[in-house]
Amino acid sequence: MRKVMSMDVMLLEQDGRCRWLENKILNKLYPRVMKNARDPSAQKQYIIVDWISNDDGRVGVDLTWFKTLGVPAVQSYGDLPAGGAFKVINTGYDSIVSEEKALRDRGVEIIDEPCPFIRRLRNLLEDADPEYQYVLLCEANHIVVKNFKTIFPADMILVQMDNYRQRIVERNNNKPMRLMPYVTFLPSHADEILAFVREQFPGLAHDKLVTQCLWVKSKASPIVEINALPKRQLTQLDAALLITGSATTNKSVVSLVESLEQRGLEVTAVSSIKEYLAYEKAHPEHKVLLVRSPIPNNTEADIMGYVKAGYRGLLAARIRQNRLLRGYGIGLYNRLGYGCNWLKQRWDTFVVHRSTESQ
Repeated sequence: MRKVMSMDVMLLEQDGRCRWLENKILNKLYPRVMKNARDPSAQKQYIIVDWISNDDGRVGVDLTWFKTLGVPAVQSYGDLPAGGAFKVINTGYDSIVSEEKALRDRGVEIIDEPCPFIRRLRNLLEDADPEYQYVLLCEANHIVVKNFKTIFPADMILVQMDNYRQRIVERNNNKPMRLMPYVTFLPSHADEILAFVREQFPGLAHDKLVTQCLWVKSKASPIVEINALPKRQLTQLDAALLITGSATTNKSVVSLVESLEQRGLEVTAVSSIKEYLAYEKAHPEHKVLLVRSPIPNNTEADIMGYVKAGYRGLLAARIRQNRLLRGYGIGLYNRLGYGCNWLKQRWDTFVVHRSTESQ
């Protein structure tokens, strides 16, 4: 852990950010998409919001944050242009499989950059062994439930931690069960369910698939770091504050809460700078562990700006993240870039034409 220049706030070394999202998507894919939007000769590219978010932004990508990026997007499959003279970007939580197939059948090119761990989940479902009854551990309103619905095995059981006992007992069909946890569930969750299945239905070769992503189990995992925090440091902390943004029900957020509580920390989720300031005012003497979720959000920028530089830092963060300013600035930049590229292409065509005539 490292001390931050702000009161009694401590941060994890592994700040919760998904390395794949940061390196592959935010730093590489999205800049390419923005560059493409400024090229008059390029095919249009779109992200389908329904493929990456659910419940009005409470699950999946934080839409308040996403809308500040200026990435070309449509809300749904039905909002795409007619024909196939465009490309669709499949990233994050993979696609609504039936819609992706329909697009491919229309000849639409898919820029295929989903999370590799979620793609593996999809592949495992598509290649499901019929000798097993699959048990998918995933929240009922999660995006992958919507996206992968058409490839679920017919006898699959969808469970959550608060209902798996009843659902498994009611829906088992006497096959051995194969447990498949969503990628950000804790390993302890899968172990608990598998132990129940083996006790309830002995004599069958039940097993589980290891599907957790690196955010849960690697050296870069905040979960691993939380579990390894020395007791001496934990006793110096009064509580943990978890920055969530508007996407408050993502499983990764829940896993962070559970991991922090298992280490004896009282956890308060903060979804706005207002909530953070209210907590600070009510607990001026507290020493807190400030934990950031892997889902990018504007709340994090506000709070980190304040933690590092007080209200001056908060103001700077607000200006940088302002949706109208960013939207206007990005939109103006894209329009200027598009116009300049259009003029350059017309000029190049004119020069080539004059050169041909002179010959």
